[in-house]
Amino acid sequence: MRTLPAGLALGLSLALACQASTGSGTSGSPPPPPAPVSCHAWPTPATVGIPAGTPALTVMDAESYHTDHDGQVFDAVELRGRLYVDHRNVTVRRSRLVGDVYYAIYSTDGATGLTIEDSDVQGGVLFADGFTGRRDHLHARAGGSKDDGWIFAASHVLLEDDLIDGLVGDDGAHLDGIQVMAGGDIVIRNNWIEAVSPPIPGGGGVNAAIFFGPDFGEISDVTVDCNMLIEEDGYYPLRLDARGAVVVRHNRWRRGFAGTSPVNATDTVVTAWEDNAYEDGTPIPAP
Repeated sequence: MRTLPAGLALGLSLALACQASTGSGTSGSPPPPPAPVSCHAWPTPATVGIPAGTPALTVMDAESYHTDHDGQVFDAVELRGRLYVDHRNVTVRRSRLVGDVYYAIYSTDGATGLTIEDSDVQGGVLFADGFTGRRDHLHARAGGSKDDGWIFAASHVLLEDDLIDGLVGDDGAHLDGIQVMAGGDIVIRNNWIEAVSPPIPGGGGVNAAIFFGPDFGEISDVTVDCNMLIEEDGYYPLRLDARGAVVVRHNRWRRGFAGTSPVNATDTVVTAWEDNAYEDGTPIPAP
């Protein structure tokens, strides 16, 4: 997560706190058994991002834009400024999201149901509840930095078939492939996640490939299925701090992280742990 100037950091905190919901909640009864899952091939540069055959991108180079109706679709655009998503069920597809120094997409309170798919995501994305990100390639722009792949405080989120690599930590950053700060009903499935960066100045470093840390509220009911987790320098590629149903299945870890354990669970009961292993097939026991 980027270390921001005090004013901007306060604004981000307020925005995330407004967007974070209480999640799906728990009633104290045991969670239902998880639905079956079938893994498929991990994403590669050939299967994510802007697909072959996409028409020439329409450049949007103004400093800022706003959506103007629910269900609006942005297809085959190159967004060089910031898009404020003010409406529900907006879709961005087959696009390159560069943005300004902080954000390419900034969802305002109530702008739920955003989908970003088949896109090249270089800038920051702030989204509300109901987000879907699929078949996207998340990475730093040439000569720039990107401290996290996805970072959010939101509920009813699906991240699937994304490639997260080529991250570059800015000064003082604590870099994560995916960072969850609040929310419930979160599914992270079939992603290739590399939490790897050139040396990060200012005391920064790599934190985790996937990090559930309740900075802005409780995290509950999460599923982590069929992902490839790669981390160098950090201690725990998967860090869990969540309540309710916590399902972790069919994931693979690459060796080479700095710590002694591939997973760390803080105040977390993992309700389903199945077929988690290193790349070479060595099983990883439940935390």
